Amino acid sequence: MLSELSYLSKSPGTGGSLKNAPEDFAVEEILADGTVLELDRPFSRPDEPGRFVHFALQKRGWSTSSALSEIAKRLGMGQRNFNAAGMKDKTSISTQLASAEGASKGALLSLSVKDIRILGAWGARDRVKLGALLGNRFTIRVAGLEPEGDAGGRVRRICAELNGQFPNYFGEQRFGSARKNTHKIGEKLLQGKFDDAVRTFLCGNEGEGNALAMEARKELAATGNYAAALKTFPKHLRLERSMLAHLAAKPDDSVGALRRLPRNILLLFIHAFQSHMFNLLLSERIAEGPELEKGEYYCGETLGFPDISKAEAEGWITTKLIGYDTPVNGREQAMLDRMGMARDAFRMKAMPEIASKGTYRTLLAPMKDFNFSNDTFRFALPAGAYATVALREFMDRKG
Repeated sequence: MLSELSYLSKSPGTGGSLKNAPEDFAVEEILADGTVLELDRPFSRPDEPGRFVHFALQKRGWSTSSALSEIAKRLGMGQRNFNAAGMKDKTSISTQLASAEGASKGALLSLSVKDIRILGAWGARDRVKLGALLGNRFTIRVAGLEPEGDAGGRVRRICAELNGQFPNYFGEQRFGSARKNTHKIGEKLLQGKFDDAVRTFLCGNEGEGNALAMEARKELAATGNYAAALKTFPKHLRLERSMLAHLAAKPDDSVGALRRLPRNILLLFIHAFQSHMFNLLLSERIAEGPELEKGEYYCGETLGFPDISKAEAEGWITTKLIGYDTPVNGREQAMLDRMGMARDAFRMKAMPEIASKGTYRTLLAPMKDFNFSNDTFRFALPAGAYATVALREFMDRKG
């Protein structure tokens, strides 16, 4: 998907591979006030009265959701009691701010879970809200750089071409960890093709890494027998099995089956399609040379990172993730036409609980404090920007 999008730089990249071990991809969260949660360094803040505990979480080889789920289980609590400011990749070693409702500091600090550390905990009045971070600081080792003698030269040339910024595309992980089809499901939902959305979710097998799941998906695609599929879909596919149970009883109720999924999963499908359109539109703009267009604005900065809440006379071009409440210009309307949908489709009249009014995002993102030495990149990015997208400019061959 990303390989088809335009590059801001023109020089050939270094090649190489990422995430060969968690230690090769280190992520340190930058809090809203600019404080960095440093790896292996204790961190705390003064206690406040309230029923929440905030804590600095360090994890290795855990996704954010799986780490919080394990912590909740160890404390005898539900995962719904836990929140985090951002989501961090499984194949990484990372720090992040999280919160627990109704937990005790002592219980958190005394936890003993392999590859999970609590760097500090303190009382707080409210939960940690998703997105309540300024950015992330990365230290990323790339294996297999080529050519060995000129990797640094290539990085310097590309760095000069980028001038400290890169296209703010959504990364591959936005579209699903393995099957990369969340945006396709979202497209079907927005087009009102609920039967197709169900089939794409249940039967789509491209990128499926589990052999049993692959065969089960293929068999369902061929037979359409939901009751039989309940016997063949592996137990770990809990969401799929929940939908199959509904469809086995009510085979014509696709909307009801979709509603067996958690709302946040359904929203993920819609947001993934919005992200897909954003990437396509941005790729067009990068190829042409991005300039301010109708319905866009310049945003200012907070602590050196773009802040879309600050409209300024100059700054970072801020455009739309299209939703029912975002005005569209000619370019965006042409994209909707190509996709076969109207802006009003985002109201999701058949499933209004997952309507999306749209939001804003900068076309480009900064790389702060950039450094490259030997085989390791170091830089900081604003919240919502993807390190893998930034490194794509340095690593890809570009033809």
